[in-house]
Amino acid sequence: RRIKHDLQPKGGGIFTIDKIDGDSKMHPRGSLRRNNFSFWGLVIPFVVVIILSARSYSHSITPAASDPKESYTKTGILTVTSEYKRPIIIATIRGYLNEDGCTTPRQDNDGTDAIATVTLLSENEPDDDGTLYQFGTAKRRLGMKTNWETNFHLNIRPPSTFEQGDLCFVVYWRVEYVDYESSISDFPSSTSSFRGSPIFHRAWDWTDFDTSTDGANADWLVRRSHELKWVSSAHYEGDILNDGTRSCPSTLRERDYNIVFIGDSQPFYMCQHLKWELESSRNVRCVQIKQTLGSETTFQAYANELKNATENVVIFNPSGLWEAAYGKIDKFRDNFQRLLDHIPSGRKHHQSFFFAPTTAVHPIVYGNLTNDDRKWSMTQVRIREINTIAKQLVLDETKRRVGDTITLRVLPTPIDALSLNSEDDPKTPGDMRHFGNATNEMLLEAILCDLD
Repeated sequence: RRIKHDLQPKGGGIFTIDKIDGDSKMHPRGSLRRNNFSFWGLVIPFVVVIILSARSYSHSITPAASDPKESYTKTGILTVTSEYKRPIIIATIRGYLNEDGCTTPRQDNDGTDAIATVTLLSENEPDDDGTLYQFGTAKRRLGMKTNWETNFHLNIRPPSTFEQGDLCFVVYWRVEYVDYESSISDFPSSTSSFRGSPIFHRAWDWTDFDTSTDGANADWLVRRSHELKWVSSAHYEGDILNDGTRSCPSTLRERDYNIVFIGDSQPFYMCQHLKWELESSRNVRCVQIKQTLGSETTFQAYANELKNATENVVIFNPSGLWEAAYGKIDKFRDNFQRLLDHIPSGRKHHQSFFFAPTTAVHPIVYGNLTNDDRKWSMTQVRIREINTIAKQLVLDETKRRVGDTITLRVLPTPIDALSLNSEDDPKTPGDMRHFGNATNEMLLEAILCDLD
């Protein structure tokens, strides 16, 4: 018989303890005496049950929330219990200025006081270079309903712009999608795979990071405690709290080269923000093209822009958001390769073509997603898959173009990873795919810093 006890520990939450004992029978009053049971015949089994119960308690104790989807982390391992066997989760680690030895629990759920932050979406399979991935076999947990216990590894190094002891860290996590298969499905999707709740958090110690060379470099955003604006940690040199300096002190300025952005809505908005910041359109051109590459009209529009662009720097993203929402993954692979063939191999003047990864989507800000089946395929899992395909095709094409006067590369700025931190900055309330001025400026500064 399974006996379930709920205990209330210090600090809140519930410890759920499962104890298995053998079958027992009810005896009618007086039957013990008739069966010649002695006093010690009662006491000894009772003591044995207590001992076995204590052993069961010590091995089955699991920190839990009142919601059955409880989770906890320990030494870089995140163990998630949910109704899904292979969920896709999202985790955010935030760093706060260490003012009291990290003894005061943080309740800063919106990250207002944070000065370091990184957000990660879990991989479907273990990856040596991955930052967050599920490993091992999910374990079934029985109760009021079947739940699964799955382990994830947070394989990242701490931000290089801080020294050990500078910050206190907190990790926040939630189930983002029910599984990989449903979240990668092409439009039209039969169901919404997005969940986005509940959210849990706990303290994250310096020892939870992988500080070895094997740990993956995460794309941290950092800032000084008196600053509002986030900056890529890759563009800070030294300890930001002491002698750290920006490697790109003045990024939003006129340059001696001209640049064009070619893409759908979000690249266009970024480009427009750059022109607005510079108060000039002399060296910047913005081209917006809508619909997926499966539309021949759209494909030809991109092909013509790439073939005829004369700017020194060409940044292009061929309808990544449209492809995620309404495209077919396999067709995107073929169409993107065809599009690369339209980039010329030589010009009289040097040109650099950069594929810009598609920026993140944040379905958690779209309150009507459950009822809007036209957005069910716009998942971050599909965004990542599209970026992975495009990056690999660009790398392969680059190897074939050795010696060309026109260079083709993936944009060195990880705008896909950096924008994953910006679910709190939509362009308008409820907009899951476009960003506000703060994020656009942060991404532009990172891009221009890398280009310079």
